[in-house]
Amino acid sequence: MNNLKYNIFLSAIIIWVFIFSFYTLTTKPRFWADEAKSIELARNFLHFGRLDIQTEPGKFSSVPHILQSTGYPVTVPLAGFFKLFGYGLAQARIYMLLWMVGAILTVFYVGKKWFGPQNSLLAVLLISTFASFYDSGRTVVGEIPGFLFLVSGLYFWTSKNFYYWAGFWLGMAVVTKPAVYGLIIPAITLVFLLERQNFFKKTFRVAAGMMLAAIGWLLLVPDNIFQLSFWRGIANFYQNPYGQSLIAENIINNLKNAPYSTTLIYFGFLFLLVAVAGYRIKEEKLRPIYYFIILYGIFAFGYYLRSPGWLRYILAAELLILFSLPHAISVLLSRFKAEKLSAGLVMGLAAIQLIHLFTSAQIFYSDSEIRLSEILNREFPDKTIGTINSLALSALLSTNKRFQNVEMTGLPTIGKNPLFYDPLLEVIAFSQNENLSKENQKILESYYLPYSQLGGYFIYLSRTLQGVATPK
Repeated sequence: MNNLKYNIFLSAIIIWVFIFSFYTLTTKPRFWADEAKSIELARNFLHFGRLDIQTEPGKFSSVPHILQSTGYPVTVPLAGFFKLFGYGLAQARIYMLLWMVGAILTVFYVGKKWFGPQNSLLAVLLISTFASFYDSGRTVVGEIPGFLFLVSGLYFWTSKNFYYWAGFWLGMAVVTKPAVYGLIIPAITLVFLLERQNFFKKTFRVAAGMMLAAIGWLLLVPDNIFQLSFWRGIANFYQNPYGQSLIAENIINNLKNAPYSTTLIYFGFLFLLVAVAGYRIKEEKLRPIYYFIILYGIFAFGYYLRSPGWLRYILAAELLILFSLPHAISVLLSRFKAEKLSAGLVMGLAAIQLIHLFTSAQIFYSDSEIRLSEILNREFPDKTIGTINSLALSALLSTNKRFQNVEMTGLPTIGKNPLFYDPLLEVIAFSQNENLSKENQKILESYYLPYSQLGGYFIYLSRTLQGVATPK
């Protein structure tokens, strides 16, 4: 009966996640550049077998190895999903919903082994009311799939002592989102050191398992992996992927702003509870889990500090804290034998998170790229269309005659400016926030006429098309 009760509650939470997510599936969070990049990679893998951005028909970027900030464990299956159900943003978001449900199920069933069924269900409740779970989870990025792999790897390590399998799943997490889950490597190495038993044996087996995931990445990268420039480019990018932003300045600014960040204050307090519980825990088999969560959380915060204030770098640490928090609270209250109080405190936190989710969570809404792409796909299906630095719009265009340039932080400009083609492209689209140079503006004024302005975008048509299209 207890198992039935827990499964009913788990099913109810999953149904809630689906209902809440479908309400604004494609518009909240808004479709943005990082997600568009993942969809573009999946689309090109489906049609051309390349995990790359297509800049014009038949041409791709020269840096596919750096573009995979969301790795092949997400983009390659997405290509298969597109093959089965068609290409589109709705399909991509449904695909990510399946990852979210998979993460919830993994948390529940692994949590039952570690913390018991009640604490695992409370952990699911905390995660399913956490705003960032929906903000990052519904978009095609790697945080939630990587979290699923991370928890699976920790399970094989601590519950099964299958170090090769643990390494494989932890490696899958790393290649899924290197900037976030690359911190697994130093964290688990330090845990092995703290355990003081068979350090080299454990490290070797986990590293061997990780290599399997890395080999999958190497096989899918078309560039020459034996060239020094290949590895130098990766090293330079991850050394400072923030463009012109200086790391020292970032650290100072983030430390100054930390006392004003409700997210950092909230999770800083919860992290403290988990850390104290890790110190006091008596169950030997759970101690390495707590060690890992504490060390990973410290590394994640350090990585956040060197960024321009991107809180998504600590999302995995936040999820791990929520995962372990119900058990941590029960450990802290164990001497008082207050199981109901422990559960009540967790449900109170879940209620606070739920209120925040509905009232003040900064999950941005927009349908601009969706509406504009529908117009372009409907009215200019056979025309050459160029987008200026708008990967989110380009990724939704159905025409095979797409031309684009893309500017991303930390990378050189990808592709040729659509205004500089000869012959001229027939349709040009760009955001009103795009700062066009005087040369670009001169070309627009000389050879194009405005056609429409919609959702913060401008559409221009070449003068030869004005006879067949009515300006709007």
